[in-house]
Amino acid sequence: MPSVTIDKDSRWATHPPSTFLLPAVGVGLLFLSAAAFAFNSWTKYLTDKNAASGLDLSRVKESGGTMSTTVSGCEVRVVEGRLENYADSGTTVVLPCNEYFDDHCVGDTKSALGAYVSRVFDGQVDAFISLVKNECKAKLGPATEEQKTSDERAESFGAGRCLLLPKPLGKALPVALVSTTTQRSGQGLAARISYLFDGMRELAAKLADARLSDVTMPVLGAGHGRIDTPLAFVGLLLAVVEAARYGQGGQRLRRVTIVVFKRDEDTAAQVDPVVIRRALALISAGD
Repeated sequence: MPSVTIDKDSRWATHPPSTFLLPAVGVGLLFLSAAAFAFNSWTKYLTDKNAASGLDLSRVKESGGTMSTTVSGCEVRVVEGRLENYADSGTTVVLPCNEYFDDHCVGDTKSALGAYVSRVFDGQVDAFISLVKNECKAKLGPATEEQKTSDERAESFGAGRCLLLPKPLGKALPVALVSTTTQRSGQGLAARISYLFDGMRELAAKLADARLSDVTMPVLGAGHGRIDTPLAFVGLLLAVVEAARYGQGGQRLRRVTIVVFKRDEDTAAQVDPVVIRRALALISAGD
């Protein structure tokens, strides 16, 4: 450190050893203090802003294009893209269908169900349709005949029902169909948010029986169901949270991935990232 001598006339003089380390450290600490003050002020601003909105956005994590939060031990993840690109052998794929579980759903390649089946069960679509019909009669109980259109009657198994296919047509990937829409003569296809809650409860029960706890699904209730996609997304999140919190004993949902449809890299996803982040913060509040 610098050595300083003060003589009897109060004159200051330095002598070896001398160094610039001390003033350099002092200036550095001044800058560090200023930076720390600015960071603290900015953090406080963000905290106050989140508190003012009633949401703690810090509970939402983002990594590699995936937003996630945890509710009652269940990791809820949201990704953008196509459902078939996010399915793997370790998850149960959940697909929407109508109350009749019929070929009109499977054959429509513009729907999430039709697009997925046509790709994963390429060349086996008719066999898949036949499998669904047989499994519905065996597992969902008696159907009720309804006037589906003005010139067609069909057997309905009800909205909010779930059919689990553990190994459809020999595939290792489980598939679950959840009826999210109804169809009646003069009314067309229609979905309700309440169907999502019914469907998620029955899905959780079926998964618990099969000892499965990891699912991947699109935004149910949107599309042909005619619920606006952001509203359907929020409703689906709430239904998932209810199923996760009040699941079947120790066999609860552990991981739920919701795929928000995005056609390609050049098009926007159907739900804005701001809505996704706030909705995830909402479901994690009070957990």
